[in-house]
Amino acid sequence: MSLAQRWTWDLDAPRDRLWQYVADTDWVNRHAGLPRISARYEALPGGGTRRFASFASGPLRVEWEELPTVWQVPSFFEVERIYRRGPLARFFSRTALESSGPDRTSVVVDVELRASSRFVEPLLPLLAAHGKRGANHAFRLAATLARRNEAALAPMRKTDTGPWQVLSDAGVDADVVAKLAAFVDSADDRDLQRIRPYELADAWNLSRRTVLSAFLTATRVGLFNLHWNVLCPGCRGPSPPMESLGELHRGYHCEACNLPFDAAFDRSVEVTFDARPLGRRGETGLFCIANPQRSGHVYAQTSVAAHDERERAVELEPGSYQINAGTSVGTFVSNDDEVVRDLTATIAPDGSVEVAAFVGSGDVRLRIVNRSDRPAVVRVENGRWPDTIATAAAVTALQEFRDLFSSEVLAPGLDLGIETLAVLFTDVVGSTAIYSKTGDAPAFRIVADHFDVMRETVAKHEGAIVKTIGDAVMAAFADPLRCLEAALDLDARVQTITAAGEPLRLRVGFHVGPCIAMRANDRIDYFGTTVNLAARLQKLAGAGQVTLARSVAQRPAIAARLRGLSTAVANETLEIKGFPQRIDVVRIFT
Repeated sequence: MSLAQRWTWDLDAPRDRLWQYVADTDWVNRHAGLPRISARYEALPGGGTRRFASFASGPLRVEWEELPTVWQVPSFFEVERIYRRGPLARFFSRTALESSGPDRTSVVVDVELRASSRFVEPLLPLLAAHGKRGANHAFRLAATLARRNEAALAPMRKTDTGPWQVLSDAGVDADVVAKLAAFVDSADDRDLQRIRPYELADAWNLSRRTVLSAFLTATRVGLFNLHWNVLCPGCRGPSPPMESLGELHRGYHCEACNLPFDAAFDRSVEVTFDARPLGRRGETGLFCIANPQRSGHVYAQTSVAAHDERERAVELEPGSYQINAGTSVGTFVSNDDEVVRDLTATIAPDGSVEVAAFVGSGDVRLRIVNRSDRPAVVRVENGRWPDTIATAAAVTALQEFRDLFSSEVLAPGLDLGIETLAVLFTDVVGSTAIYSKTGDAPAFRIVADHFDVMRETVAKHEGAIVKTIGDAVMAAFADPLRCLEAALDLDARVQTITAAGEPLRLRVGFHVGPCIAMRANDRIDYFGTTVNLAARLQKLAGAGQVTLARSVAQRPAIAARLRGLSTAVANETLEIKGFPQRIDVVRIFT
């Protein structure tokens, strides 16, 4: 016997925001009063996994296989379970969200229950009623939280007493302190267990560096905890949190995706925060493994049997996307100029994905044809890695982080790749003559004052001093444009310091490119060709000059900045020691 019911709610909350809670099925089940579960993943030989879950309550043990969840953001999701043990043989639910008015959403849940035996059949209405009561509680709480828009519109409150005063005393801007206090007061525990500072900064219309710096300071004074995670490139789910960068290692594996991967310092190693020191702990444990919201970059997911096809309606904004069939992906672009609104993705017998390069934006009809011998779970994914991740490369290239968390280093012998980092070197012009003219002690004070100015200027431009070598400085920047701005600023700043009656002058060089992060002398340091070339370029500069490779100068943001300079810019091709080919160099006269 089966039982089918439809439950409907009209909730006072906008659909897109409500989706963030309702589609987080782990959160929903937790607030619906369902028990914690244990998950088990069984690797498939062709890639992917089968997912199993179970829980025990007294003598009752329930176990099921969770079939691939089907969803389309922010319209609907479907959950199906085939039971191995327990009172049910099958569970299916379809939760649909439709806008029903200005900032109102109709939530319709269709549920089907099939009993495992005729003795359980009379209990199906009771099981359904229990499920509806739990869903009612969770959905209404979700609407309350969605209405708050806790990140951007939380009311300000006075923070001159209590735990927040210590943050104000540490020099954090009063408005940022008030925003943080209001966020912690109003947010659900779920939103306080893994806080992404860049997402809050965007919601608050504040600079990302300002908010990240506030969290770093708040962690140092004991208001938040800092964690590191490594994100799976498939589902983008986090690894178990780590307390220190020293816990990073080579070789990670996502059980849910059956995918091995390595940590990428400027892509997948992320810093997040939680509010546990403030007493906001929440419940721990797993309550559901379906959870479409866990993979927020996936716009739609469906399952297609071998030698079968399926159609889905998807709504696409302009941008780049990929069709992910588990073992292979096909990329396409959606834009407003295209008139075609039909898109066919074909999974070839070898598992590769063929898809047209372009399709129109808006409502698109997607047809998926599976010509392979195995079923496929197919995802429509955002093709860009999110920029709201505060990566380890960006965080460790901030002076605030290196000052506040100087003990944070990588494990000995571990090197992690960075795809793009801006590395800058400076050197004081005529430093030997300064010592001979002024004497050792005065010259040492001059160089020390110069280091103070360097540190302040590099920090102002969102970089960090990595090390000093005599009177030379090596600095790192996550943003190449910020590196250029610092390079243009440094010489003028140090000219406020005089040596033997003359203003101090610098020669500056920088380069942008891949490198590796390693532990050296108990700090995070950088090595590789990019670093070597940056050091060589600095040696080519004269007093007050900045040198960089023409390939870096041609980057769009840097090229635009160089066109706006009033100073002279020269191009030349030079032989550089240690590099087999001559290199095109741009010389800026500051």
